[in-house]
Amino acid sequence: MMHTFTINGYKNKKGVGGSNLDFSHSLSLPSQFEGIRTRLEASTLRAINIIPKIQRTQLTDSKFSGYPYLPKIMNYPKDIDGNYLIFLAQINFEQVQSFYPFPSSGILQFFISPSLLTYQMSEGIFQHYFKVRYFPKILPEEELITDFPFLKSFSYSPIKNQMALRFLNKIEPVSAMDYRLKQYISHLDLTKQLPDGRTLEEHYFEHFLGAEHKIGGYPYFIHHDMRSNSKLLKRYDTLLLQIVSDDEQNIMWGDSGIIKFFINSKKLAQGDFSDIYLQAEQY
Repeated sequence: MMHTFTINGYKNKKGVGGSNLDFSHSLSLPSQFEGIRTRLEASTLRAINIIPKIQRTQLTDSKFSGYPYLPKIMNYPKDIDGNYLIFLAQINFEQVQSFYPFPSSGILQFFISPSLLTYQMSEGIFQHYFKVRYFPKILPEEELITDFPFLKSFSYSPIKNQMALRFLNKIEPVSAMDYRLKQYISHLDLTKQLPDGRTLEEHYFEHFLGAEHKIGGYPYFIHHDMRSNSKLLKRYDTLLLQIVSDDEQNIMWGDSGIIKFFINSKKLAQGDFSDIYLQAEQY
């Protein structure tokens, strides 16, 4: 059964939220969830799934790994210990059909310290061992650094190949491990046994884990959502970027892990990327 509805969320604002897209979508649900359809519809968020492909890219392109966009007037970022950071990802919002409060233009970059790769769980709000950089204006290539000899030694990057990115807009209900799940589905409903002998929770984990590369939407957690019992961390209410391990794509964070960057939606709307919450975890 397919049911169509319009999302009531952020509205696009001229010059802020990308093109004036019509975000009327269909939420297709397996039959097990028809009884809670209204609640799932109420939880939906817009998301942009990221589909990477091994391919050479230009300096200004959206990408995983490879060489970053870097004006000659700037230095390549280092961690607090003086080590070069690993270039993880770059999003050129002119190549994305974005929505408010995400930018409609400019380049957003993500860097991580090699030291983060050694821990089963890493998190932080001070950009000492990671960096998020935003360039609202894109300069021509003659004003950019084009050679990065020190990056060739980063064989321990979790993303082994330079990858071009394709983007797919979607909507999604609250993910299985997000702390906000309990706002929409009660524990009683989740533990209810269905005719097939499985619980609703088992089906929910199968269909709505949220384990994709994405911008926006709901995150995936291996262990638990660290924001659930922290008023401080709950202010990071928007998923800025999520990258998951994928053997076929040669992306591997530790032992099948995941890395996420969160931001406050109001700061995102202001183009302020100075306050970021990073969480990386693995099995």
